[in-house]
Amino acid sequence: MTATGALFATEFDEPAPPRELPAVFTSGGDPEVLVADQTARGAAIVGRVQGASGAVMLKIRTGGRPVRVRVNLHVDAATQAAWSRAVIPGRGVRELPRLIMVRAQGTARAAALLSRRRGRLRMVEAHAWVEFDLGAQEMGADELLIIELADAGLPPWAASALSPLAAVGVRINRVEVTAVEGPADNLGGPPLDGASAQLAGLVSAGGLVGARGRTEGPARSRFVVLNAAGSTVRCRLRTTVASVPPEAFRHPTQPWLRRQQGQTVLKAVRVAKRGAGYALFEASPFTRPPDADRLVVRATHLVDGTDCPLRTTPAGPDLLDVLVERAGDGPVLLGLADPTAERARRRVSDIACQVVELES
Repeated sequence: MTATGALFATEFDEPAPPRELPAVFTSGGDPEVLVADQTARGAAIVGRVQGASGAVMLKIRTGGRPVRVRVNLHVDAATQAAWSRAVIPGRGVRELPRLIMVRAQGTARAAALLSRRRGRLRMVEAHAWVEFDLGAQEMGADELLIIELADAGLPPWAASALSPLAAVGVRINRVEVTAVEGPADNLGGPPLDGASAQLAGLVSAGGLVGARGRTEGPARSRFVVLNAAGSTVRCRLRTTVASVPPEAFRHPTQPWLRRQQGQTVLKAVRVAKRGAGYALFEASPFTRPPDADRLVVRATHLVDGTDCPLRTTPAGPDLLDVLVERAGDGPVLLGLADPTAERARRRVSDIACQVVELES
């Protein structure tokens, strides 16, 4: 059987030595980053996805040991600009949360939900961590780790509320690979709080904030991705409301708007709109939190597209316990809806949820 690396070699290539464990990749210019497919390499990041999907290929020596892979994904202003160039959104189209599937060695491993939050003067960036294990034989003799970002298959009940071509423009900030010592099964452990679960990649609820994405911000969306292993996963959600996302960034079509003076004017208009939208959200009477007992919760397995059985139990006025059952491993998309929500409310606020506790 031919090694995968042999298919990419030419007579002018010199063999790149693999990086030893533990390995941390923070630059696309490292010699161990062999291939960047539809991904622009970065100096301080591994790369930024430029197409509907993107992949990087890393040369790592595992010594036949199982490894644990952690990937930090990041959505910023340049991400939204790259997405707008590819999708060309129409007027009134809003910036929606992004659901991204992370594959390794051609197999779906985890999913991440990223949503920028509207601030008073700017949009708050979002990070997401995903973590998964690879068996001793999955790396192969060529010692190549292939990480791919792509759109996840959206269920019909969530397709209109999540962004199309979600992977376009997303940054891969860093990739961490460590050897797994001892059994990799961590089921049955103590419950984790929401911030710890997101940092460990067990859930994804819109993203973390901070320079390295280690701080939990306010609730961002009404969707949660469950990456925790196990046939049953229990999570406690705090229901609240968040301001509706602003209109998506649109590239100027007039020549004078592409000049520096025009760009300054457009930026000032965007900042004013964001501030006005935030003020409207704070002053509106339609921003009261929804009652947890009247919310409708749905769950779909993102690998096979089947609906997952679940049970919901209100644990308080704004707390909801959700127990999700699934037949196989893989990420599950969880979504909340309020069938009695007023139409006026949707113009200034939307339901949002925050993970309080996770147990698998």
